[in-house]
Amino acid sequence: MNKQTGVNFIAQVISFAINICISFFLTPFIIKNIGIEANGFVTLANNVVEYAQIFTLAINSMASRFITIKLQQKNYEDANKYFSSIAYANIIMSVVFSVGISFVIIFLDKFLNISETSVTDIKILWIFVAINFIISLFVSIYYVPIFAADRLDVMGFTNARGSILRAVTLVLCYTFFRPYTFYVGIASVLLGLNSLITYIHYKKKLLPDLCIKRKYYDFACIKDLVASGIWNSVTKLSTILSSGLDLLIANIFVNGVAMGVLNVSKTVPNIVYLLFSMLSSTLAPQLTIAYANNDFEEMKRQLISSIKFLGVFSSIPIAILMGLGENFFALWLPDQNSAFLHLLTVIICIYLIFALPLEPLYNIFTVINKVKISSIALVCFSVGSILTVLIGLPFIQSDEAKVIYIAAVGSFFTMLKLLTFIPLFGAKCLNFKYTTFYSVIFKNFISVCVLLVIAVAINRIFAIDTWIKLFAACIAVAIIGLVSNVLILYNKDERHSAKEKVIGFAKKYLSK
Repeated sequence: MNKQTGVNFIAQVISFAINICISFFLTPFIIKNIGIEANGFVTLANNVVEYAQIFTLAINSMASRFITIKLQQKNYEDANKYFSSIAYANIIMSVVFSVGISFVIIFLDKFLNISETSVTDIKILWIFVAINFIISLFVSIYYVPIFAADRLDVMGFTNARGSILRAVTLVLCYTFFRPYTFYVGIASVLLGLNSLITYIHYKKKLLPDLCIKRKYYDFACIKDLVASGIWNSVTKLSTILSSGLDLLIANIFVNGVAMGVLNVSKTVPNIVYLLFSMLSSTLAPQLTIAYANNDFEEMKRQLISSIKFLGVFSSIPIAILMGLGENFFALWLPDQNSAFLHLLTVIICIYLIFALPLEPLYNIFTVINKVKISSIALVCFSVGSILTVLIGLPFIQSDEAKVIYIAAVGSFFTMLKLLTFIPLFGAKCLNFKYTTFYSVIFKNFISVCVLLVIAVAINRIFAIDTWIKLFAACIAVAIIGLVSNVLILYNKDERHSAKEKVIGFAKKYLSK
């Protein structure tokens, strides 16, 4: 891990820490003001926006890859062509999206189960969420220079500042005004504007020669991007089918309350997953640069190293959620069914055991521009998941059992995908042995099992009924986990090398 990658990593961790602290206090605050059902509509609105990303990803998902490679090759003319072409394409897509989402919002209460008293509130919420999506299209344009310059620390600190801005906005709105769900939409728009303004500033600072001009627009660039990115759109479709439709299905086939409960159970696991996804993204620029230089051995070294590194930390939140989750929900949301929320969270965490450390493997398909086969395979897994849910639901009687079934099927198919296709095809794309990644996958699984036993033992021995006791238990699990994970995942030489690096870092900076 080079110096800039380390800075990127630290920035993402700081951003995550701030975001999780804010979410910790903000989620029960929002639920108390608007209710668990209305809170579910916030996530559902964001999920529907993700459906629209199926189309926008065809152009935007490969932008960083193409432009970074052109810049590495010192081909600034083509870099500007791609940059400008993407900008004009996003303007057109934002207009088309505005027309489509307007129709959906007008007839929203015809599509979904919404309480009559909340219809106007939910529709306004969706308007603001749609506005934020349009802003995000332009954010994605100006994110490209930050990626190309390997300055993802900018994204981390920008997200942290945005999270604080979002929290302050919501607290003020719910404290001084009548509680409405659409305040969450207003806060999202402010967060999006914060990112856009910051990225524009850093674009001018990092890559001032990269610009948006009509003369640089080239439809051939759009064709190149779509030819590669269309398969990322298919991948996005697979993600939506496997995990993005669960709330919609719960709303339609069960009820709004079931949707809200499922949404809450996914809150913390989703935050954890987002963290590891962001950490994985900090490795993508160096992986892209290694590929641009045809250094496949370096790519292999980076991938194995990053999986081990993420594995050291990933088992800790999983063990805490699975072993101490019921205590957490009882303290965090005392008015809700903590045992049921914990059960759903455990089901979700099963696939996270493999998903968190293996996040870097997803970078392979984008970096080497081999996303077609991976996209088709992922869609097959997702279609299998959604069909299994739809076929099985009519045979289940109770609402609780239906929600459990929805969560369990999604978790099973995601785990199946992570244990078969992702490591196998990832190795094939780089001409590595098929078993290249399985050794570290097995070690990661062992580390989770060991730490989970420890977390359950702590829960059984001690009566964890206060925040202080829960915090102390989490710290104990984290410390034990760090030690045991390093021993399990790293061999003697790797531990010695890491020790020397830490000592060298400490001497360098503590002596100043």
